[in-house]
Amino acid sequence: TMKAAIIDVGSNSIRLLLGTYINGRWHNEPKRLWTTRLGKRNEDGSLTTESMEASYKAFSEIDTLAKDYGADHCLAFATSAVREASNGLVFMEQAMTYCSMTYRILSGDEEAAYGFKGALQDRLADGLHYATIDIGGGSTELALGSKDSIYWSRSYPVGAVRLRPLSDEGPQRVWEETRFLWDPMMIEGTFGDFIGIGGTFGDFIGIGGTITTLAAIDLKMTEYDGHKIQGHKLSRECIEGIILQLRYMSRDERLHVPGLQPGRADIIVSGAEILTSFMDAYEVPHIFVSEQDGMEALQQELITSYDETAQ
Repeated sequence: TMKAAIIDVGSNSIRLLLGTYINGRWHNEPKRLWTTRLGKRNEDGSLTTESMEASYKAFSEIDTLAKDYGADHCLAFATSAVREASNGLVFMEQAMTYCSMTYRILSGDEEAAYGFKGALQDRLADGLHYATIDIGGGSTELALGSKDSIYWSRSYPVGAVRLRPLSDEGPQRVWEETRFLWDPMMIEGTFGDFIGIGGTFGDFIGIGGTITTLAAIDLKMTEYDGHKIQGHKLSRECIEGIILQLRYMSRDERLHVPGLQPGRADIIVSGAEILTSFMDAYEVPHIFVSEQDGMEALQQELITSYDETAQ
C-alpha cells in the first residue's frame, strides 16, 4: 500500500487530495480546498502578500492533514498564477517551509495533459477520441486525444479570477474578448465535425472548479457530493440559464444558491461565460462533467514510477 497527498496550487484555490493505493486502485478522501486567490495579482503580475499569506496558512494545515493521514508522498503542482508570477518560484520555495512536499510548476501544455489523463483514465480504452476543457482561476486548458496520445492541446490566459473584472463590465464583455481566441481544434478522423464520422469522437469533458460548481448548482446540491457531479451532463442552455440567474444577484443572494460555495460566488459568472464562449466557438451542445482531474493523473504517475523503481 501507498498513501499520498496531492496538492494543486491553483489561481483560485489550493486543493488537497488524500488517497491510499491498495490492491491496484486508489481509495480517495473527498478533496478539500482553501480559497486563497493567488490569481488576483499585483499590477506588475507578482503574487500579492495577502494571497501568499493565506496560502502559507493553507500549506501548514495541509502539512498537518497529510502527516495525520500518514502520507508517504506529498506532491504539489502549481499552475498559471505561480507559473506567470515573477515571485512564483520564491513563493513555492517559501511554501516548503510550511509543508514538507516536493513541487513542480507545470507549463500550460503539461497542465492540459494532466487534466486530460485524470479526467479520462479508463474511459480511453473504448478507442474513441475525447476533448477536455479545464477552466481554472487563471487559465483555460483544452486537450484532445485518444488512448494512443494527446495530439492537440492549448492553454489560454483566460480564467474565472482573471476575467472577473471584465465580466463585471457587462454581459457581452467576456464573449467579445474571447470569441476570436479559440484556435481550430484538430480532431483526427472526424473531419472537424464533432458528430464524429465513424463514431470516432466521444464527448467533451469539462473539469475544474467553475465547471464542477455549475454542475452542483444545476443539481441544487446543498452538500457537495463528487460522486453525483461525476458524469453530470450540462447543456449550453442550462449554463446560460445559470448565468442569467446569477449575474444580477447581490453577493448575499448568491450565497443562498444551493451548490455555489462562498469562495466562488464572485467568480462563477466569469467562469461560466468563458465556458459558453468556448461552446459557441466549437458548436458544442453539451459537456459531461468530471470531478477527476490532474490530481488523479498525478496519483497514477506516482504508481507508475513506484512500480518501475520496485522492479
